[in-house]
Amino acid sequence: MTPPQRSPAVAAEPAGIGTSGARDPLATEVRLLGALLGQVVSEQAGPELFGLVERIRRRTAALRADDDPAERARLDHDLRGLDLGSAEAVIRAFSLYFALVNLAEAHARVRALRRRERAAGDGVLNDSIAEAIGQLRRLGRSEADLLEAIGRLAISPVLTAHPTEARRRTVLVALRRCAVLLERLDDPRLTPSQDRDVRRRLREEITLLWRTSDLRLVAPTPLDEVRTGMAFFDATLFLLAPRVYRVLDETLDAAPARVHGPASDSGRSGTRPPLVQPFLRWGSWIGGDRDGHPGVTAEITEKTLRIQADHVLHGYEAVATRLMQTIAAATTADRVSRPLASRLARDAEDLPETDRQLRRRFPDEPYRQRFGFIAERLRRTRAALTGEAAPRTGRYASPADLDAELVEIQEALSADGLGRVAWGEVAEFRWQLGTFGFHLASLEIRQHASVHEAALAAVRADRPRSTELAAGVTLGEVLETFQGIAAAQARHGVEACRRYVVSFTASPTDVANVLELARLAAGDGEAPALDVVPLFESSAALERAGSILAALLDDPAYRDRIRVHGDRQEVMLGYSDSNKELGFLAGAWMLQRAQASMVEAAAARGVELTIFHGRGGAIGRGGGPTNRAILGLAPRSVDGRLKLTEQGEVIAAHYSDATIAERHLEQAVGAVLLASTPEHETRLRRAYDAGAPILAELAATSRAAYRALVHDDPGFASFFRDITPIRELSDLRLGSRPAARGRRDVAPPIDALRAIPWTFAWSQARINLPGWYGLGTALEAYREAHGEPGLEAIARLARDWPFLSSLIDNAEMSLAKADMGVARLYASLATGSGDDRRWNAIESEYRRTVAIVTRLTGHERLLDGSPVLQRSVILRNPYVDSLSELQVRLLERLRALEPDDPERERVLRLVQLTVNGVAAGLQNTG
Repeated sequence: MTPPQRSPAVAAEPAGIGTSGARDPLATEVRLLGALLGQVVSEQAGPELFGLVERIRRRTAALRADDDPAERARLDHDLRGLDLGSAEAVIRAFSLYFALVNLAEAHARVRALRRRERAAGDGVLNDSIAEAIGQLRRLGRSEADLLEAIGRLAISPVLTAHPTEARRRTVLVALRRCAVLLERLDDPRLTPSQDRDVRRRLREEITLLWRTSDLRLVAPTPLDEVRTGMAFFDATLFLLAPRVYRVLDETLDAAPARVHGPASDSGRSGTRPPLVQPFLRWGSWIGGDRDGHPGVTAEITEKTLRIQADHVLHGYEAVATRLMQTIAAATTADRVSRPLASRLARDAEDLPETDRQLRRRFPDEPYRQRFGFIAERLRRTRAALTGEAAPRTGRYASPADLDAELVEIQEALSADGLGRVAWGEVAEFRWQLGTFGFHLASLEIRQHASVHEAALAAVRADRPRSTELAAGVTLGEVLETFQGIAAAQARHGVEACRRYVVSFTASPTDVANVLELARLAAGDGEAPALDVVPLFESSAALERAGSILAALLDDPAYRDRIRVHGDRQEVMLGYSDSNKELGFLAGAWMLQRAQASMVEAAAARGVELTIFHGRGGAIGRGGGPTNRAILGLAPRSVDGRLKLTEQGEVIAAHYSDATIAERHLEQAVGAVLLASTPEHETRLRRAYDAGAPILAELAATSRAAYRALVHDDPGFASFFRDITPIRELSDLRLGSRPAARGRRDVAPPIDALRAIPWTFAWSQARINLPGWYGLGTALEAYREAHGEPGLEAIARLARDWPFLSSLIDNAEMSLAKADMGVARLYASLATGSGDDRRWNAIESEYRRTVAIVTRLTGHERLLDGSPVLQRSVILRNPYVDSLSELQVRLLERLRALEPDDPERERVLRLVQLTVNGVAAGLQNTG
């Protein structure tokens, strides 16, 4: 073996990797990245270490094919012989390999999207905006109908700082640089010398990644998390929004006779005023989410809003400066429109120094002058909103002022024969402004209902502001939150911070408490404008969601409040906690029923309801393909409106690459358009009515099985802590928020543990229990009660009901990523009384669920219907196995050490490194 030509990922690859690069570009890229990594490992750690990595990989791959005791003994010998330094190098080699393969797979997805669009005769991709518009036209929608449907769109992705992103921002940025280089290699115009240079730079980046720590030395602060979110805004989101609007606008130009497809080069989009108005509204909890996080204060929230304003206004300033450079149309004074001339005169009066500079540079180019003034006004506005020493004049009071100026420019350009410019880049500037305003994303505040209840009790008892209401949360901080919201609205505008999410809402009183606290905090001043969003998470609240909402809307004083804003109400559903409390199937069904009951309550009272879906990335937290989830939402629950969280590692998965980000939003927009049609709602209603009795029976059985294992067994919490790295995850510093609500000096019970570390820990142990447990028992019991026709009825129902088909597909994916052979190693860490029984229950349920799910789907193996994902899982498994083997042994070693053992800190660090590597290999955390 020649180390520089091999890598821990490439030598003796499993079947499928070795296909010809000409036929399989992904395999070629994986080989390239693996070979470059092999060179780096050999250079940085030595060829002996490289050989050890290869040997471990081959042994784990052989054990997956055939659990030979002799091979197992040889692997044990290799692993137990590792000193801590060698173990760290092995872990880093596998972890970095997964990071690079993930890049290659993302690049392959981009390449596949482009290839499919080129191959389609009309350029239409499945699940795209163009396909959705085509379907609507086939359903008989006129152009006026389409415009009306588009006009009702309101889609709001909300970024959160949930601690599920295992990678540091430094690593994310470095991987993005690698992705750009990988994309460059696809350019057929590269000369041999350019190709060599790209490979040299890739090798350089991989070397730096090898030497970059995977672990955060200190936990990120809330403002660190804010800046990480801003990295995605700068890289993709700012440019993404106008691109999505343009795609939809172009699609509307397609001749109705074609029924679907984007406009050809002769289309009118860009030569007429846009038909599409901004409908994306970004939200954020980063810097606003206080629930269980005393580190998020009123000061942090204000700093967050200033950071957001700084980024978005920098973006606008860059656009204005670019347009000042490009719209260089010269014209005589008599041809300048009167509004534009008047505006330039006011500019000269407000900004005389800027006027002198612009007249000297662009004497006969009024459009360049105008955008030069806009750039200067934006600079001054940014200084004012971010707290810098700002000039008192020459800045914008609101986004509406800037928009009015852009409209003037568009009208002047159009009258001057430059309509393509007016409805091209200037229109896209207006789209950006309409999407992001001067605040970028609406910052949402969240706090637990019990904190508000305690705060009101403290106020009524006249207790001091220093009174502690919950861990680290004082009465003064709660009141300062409301005062801070009022100050933020005065500075940044009402839309910058107006929504207040109440965790664990159980009654209308929880909403009323927030409004009362806002009034008390204001004193003699004016309370902030608030849209209070009840968040239903517990099974008790979800069961009563419709009746709680009805009671809230029936309150005359509350109804008067929302009537002022058009009788609109937003309600949030928590997917994570309901799953942890009830199990996969019962939690999903309860959420579906909660949606249906709230829709009925709101409709009966003439209120426009927006349901905010608190979905995570993992299946156990509501994850799965977004467009399919939208189509499976309860009847009448969409109606043009979608709001959902984008949490942790999902943000990077969806928005790191511009092409993937556009595809993600296109799928969401297309699904919302289709889910809002009467035809779709009729189909859903028919399936819901037919399936409700079946799902009720399945959910009851599943819930009983899940709770018997997890909640009714007093020894299960200890078992869970033993067979998963949950204790070690708590110290991983993934985010600024604690892993559990309440005290941190004691092991939290399962009820107090947050859903994210709960799900993350199960995925690390290769069990994925929250994504499937109880489903097999429920389906088997239904088959026994109703015979084979009962199971066939479920299969038919799944074909007609997107909710059920998505649920089964998600369970299948979760089962495929689990591995009981590896999980058995983790189970050996538990030696308590009854632990064998607990493990046997899990393993038996897994086998039962796999057998009946494959029978239900008609597949011979899991994921036969998703061959790309199936291949990815199969090819990754041997490498993930290597890290899992190491993790188990390190956990065993760590837990045997005394608390004051000097070796403990280093072993813990190695365990945490394996956690990052396994997360990268499985492509999910929590």
